[in-house]
Amino acid sequence: MSKNYISREEAINQLYDTIKTKFEEDGVLQEVRCMLQSKMVAMMKGKNDSHTTLLGRSLPDMSQLSVGSSVSGNCAEGDTNETSYRQDSRLHWLHQLIMEYFHWHGFHYTAEMFAQESGTENVRPVRSQLERVVGQFERKSVPILLELVAELMEKTQPKRE
Repeated sequence: MSKNYISREEAINQLYDTIKTKFEEDGVLQEVRCMLQSKMVAMMKGKNDSHTTLLGRSLPDMSQLSVGSSVSGNCAEGDTNETSYRQDSRLHWLHQLIMEYFHWHGFHYTAEMFAQESGTENVRPVRSQLERVVGQFERKSVPILLELVAELMEKTQPKRE
């Protein structure tokens, strides 16, 4: 009667393969690779602090603004600051739409690099906040950026009769 024993080394290899497969399925390995790559790029750019962006940019918190909102207050420069602030707000929301698109499709490395270079946080934006700024969309199974592009394409295509 022979017993089916596996060696300790084989058992460890099987356990390793099982863990690796599970981590790949759950996206854990991709996230770790992404983090390592972004840290490596940051180190190569001379940025060792994990809280800074690659280009040293950061955007003010404008989560309460909509695209058309204006700045209240007394500014010496007047319209110039208001226009600049509105442009910063638009850029912020564009970055959020891009970030939602990357996270939606699982582009973890791309999202991390974009966050580093644009000064945005690498988190998936809350859809309801984005919809408050750009409008509501019926199809929740598609990223908002794709919805916006589809709407623009529909408006610019000649109507068929």
